[in-house]
Amino acid sequence: MKDLSIRWIGQNGYLLSDGETEICMDPYLSNVVDRVAQRGRMVEAPFPPEELKSDVVVCTHNHLDHVDIDAIPFMKKENMLFLAPTHARNTLMECGVTSYIPFDEGAVYQVGNFNLTAVFADHSVPAIGLVVEHGGLTLYFSGDTEYHERLCELSKRNIDLMFVCINGKLGNMTVTEAIKLTKIIAPRVGIPTHYGMFESNTEDPQKYLSRISCGFEMKHNVEYSVKEMLKNV
Repeated sequence: MKDLSIRWIGQNGYLLSDGETEICMDPYLSNVVDRVAQRGRMVEAPFPPEELKSDVVVCTHNHLDHVDIDAIPFMKKENMLFLAPTHARNTLMECGVTSYIPFDEGAVYQVGNFNLTAVFADHSVPAIGLVVEHGGLTLYFSGDTEYHERLCELSKRNIDLMFVCINGKLGNMTVTEAIKLTKIIAPRVGIPTHYGMFESNTEDPQKYLSRISCGFEMKHNVEYSVKEMLKNV
């Protein structure tokens, strides 16, 4: 097993791998939001859906940039397990997903050396955040969520890396709220996310990074060692 690595594939999408197991979160690999809502991508998809080889795909809620109905049908789903809130089940089935486990708040799933926990999120549809535990490290992904006092409970989990939405529209925290939550949860590293995909729904990550002492900006489609990220802050 190699050290845990992570790659941001756009919006709220991430790939996590330890060389033995790969987890994918919210892969947005098509241009379906433009087709449906006339909102084109600001960055190209990092790879076609046919090339995704993850063992587990976590979809945090049933919106098009998180459950990509134009990409999922083309994924090689034979050996791929989907975890998502019950609200997304029918959409995933319509996309041809056959291996699915409901993943609502409080659900836990273990695969390889990963422990995945669905945590509270306050969004416009039923949604979850995700806590990933691996090799003594704890990562928290807020997913899409408004600021809510219940999110502050994550301060009890000793978060190493916190990935927090900053775009402030369509059911998401503003930069100011993301900073407030970061300071309450007190991760070793705070990473802004959920920006840079749609011109009508983005934000400047520097507004977040300039106001916290532990910030790290991930570049799109670049693989990082989590241990190196912790060292560089």
